[in-house]
Amino acid sequence: MRGGAAFVKFLLLSRRRLIDSWGDCKANFHMKTIRLLFLLSASSVLAQSVQNVSQYQGADMGEKIAHCIAALPAKGGICDARDFSGDQKAAVGFSVGAPGKPVQLMLGPVSLITGQTIFVQAKSSITGMPSAMGIGNDQGATAIKAADKSALNSVVELSGPFAVLQDLTVDGNRRNAPRGISAILVNKANRVEMFRVTAQNAPQYGIQLYSSKQNESCCAKLSKIMAIANGAAGLHLANTADVMVSSSEFENNDTWGIELNNAPTTRIEQCDIGGNLSDGIVIYGSAASPLQSNRQIIVGNQFGNNRLHDISVAGTDDSRRVASGHLIANNEFIGSDKRPSGYDAIHIAGGGENNISGNIFSDTQEHPFRSCVYITGEREAGDLVTGNLCRISNAARSAFVGVASTVWGSNQPPK
Repeated sequence: MRGGAAFVKFLLLSRRRLIDSWGDCKANFHMKTIRLLFLLSASSVLAQSVQNVSQYQGADMGEKIAHCIAALPAKGGICDARDFSGDQKAAVGFSVGAPGKPVQLMLGPVSLITGQTIFVQAKSSITGMPSAMGIGNDQGATAIKAADKSALNSVVELSGPFAVLQDLTVDGNRRNAPRGISAILVNKANRVEMFRVTAQNAPQYGIQLYSSKQNESCCAKLSKIMAIANGAAGLHLANTADVMVSSSEFENNDTWGIELNNAPTTRIEQCDIGGNLSDGIVIYGSAASPLQSNRQIIVGNQFGNNRLHDISVAGTDDSRRVASGHLIANNEFIGSDKRPSGYDAIHIAGGGENNISGNIFSDTQEHPFRSCVYITGEREAGDLVTGNLCRISNAARSAFVGVASTVWGSNQPPK
């Protein structure tokens, strides 16, 4: 009996130790679980800077995007909307980013129809699927379009500095929304960039850069832009300096390809500027403006099939020079069979101090110029016209026309 009692006591003691040991294991397990949950929670906080738009509720894609942007942390982040495809709606528009909160909106193969303007704030961006810039009905995969019967000041507005548009078509829908203005507006926002962007079918401007007299939209960089079939200029710069435009096309717009209004020191290079119903490039300014339109650099472009002048400079206003000192060099002018008589490849009325050199003008009976270079104006300062080749088809017309102050170099045919 004594042995049996000892054995029972041993079993009870072993059971107690086992229970205590299991308690320790359970405590250990709980502690590890808590640590794991803490780590997961911390990683979830970090992951909030990238959100998927499809996880958010909303009446349409635009509202879901707005909720996604609102859910990003205060320092900003990315809203990924690449899950959406085909025709989608944004009835009330939205704002990408906020002051101090940069946001990237990523779009996939979608055509987003918006009833109100979509704003892009400072250091924020809208990027679509990588694609060459579209033309006409053949567009890249990602588009934003004005809704029928809307009257938008702009379809997309860049309203903060360092904003970006990339791989995107913006369509003003001028046929079904004729009371709108611009496809893309840069509104008092400096150093914005656009890359592989098409701006088309706007009731007025394809792309408009607007500043007050303080040049707030200066220093934009536009590369691989297509501005086509817009109701006014393909690109309009107002009170804005130091814009760089390269490897782009400004075609078939109802007025000018590029309009420079009190917009000095624009650099335009390696662009195709053709088929516009007025001038290819028009340059003018106001004597009352602190900026005016001096010192343009227009180099290495091709002009063809514009209805009026290829380059037109209104150099003076109220007897003051407001558009002078341009470098117009190494461009090619191929004429237009739609041009009425009396229009030139390069037409300068007042101003002066321009360097017009190394250009090639190909005039034929089918593509006539009145003159390759035509300079007029009572107060015209000296222009240098040298090294140009003008093949003019009609011997009765003058290849080069200038004023007393014009400095002629080795042009062909010689002056």
